[in-house]
Amino acid sequence: MAPEDVHIRLDQPKQLQKQFLESALSSSEFLQTLEKIQVIEQERLALKTMFTNAVSDLTTAMNQFTKSLPPIPMEFIQKQQQVMQRQMIQQQSMKVLTPRQEMASRMQSQQASPSFLSPLEEEMAELKRKIQSLSV
Repeated sequence: MAPEDVHIRLDQPKQLQKQFLESALSSSEFLQTLEKIQVIEQERLALKTMFTNAVSDLTTAMNQFTKSLPPIPMEFIQKQQQVMQRQMIQQQSMKVLTPRQEMASRMQSQQASPSFLSPLEEEMAELKRKIQSLSV
């Protein structure tokens, strides 16, 4: 018997082989996931670059547009400011509410705005309502 020959007896060689294959499979899945992450990162960087370029193009176009506008006469600006001041004064004089009226208007505005919940949030809210109805 040569010194290089080594023999090992395994009690359950099929179980060990199965474990090796499972670990190889999980390693392969991990590598596949890693490759997907790298592709997504490359796409993210490309989209970020496109977005940055679009914003800079938009800024340039907006600056060119504002430069091409004709100047507004000062009389027009002053008249617009006077109209705005009158409107603000009228709104302030019309809105004299008692504390109860103010509270009622706040409650109506809160109830008027619809809340959009995800299906999971709706299900959780329903479960909370059921729990509260049982505890009452």
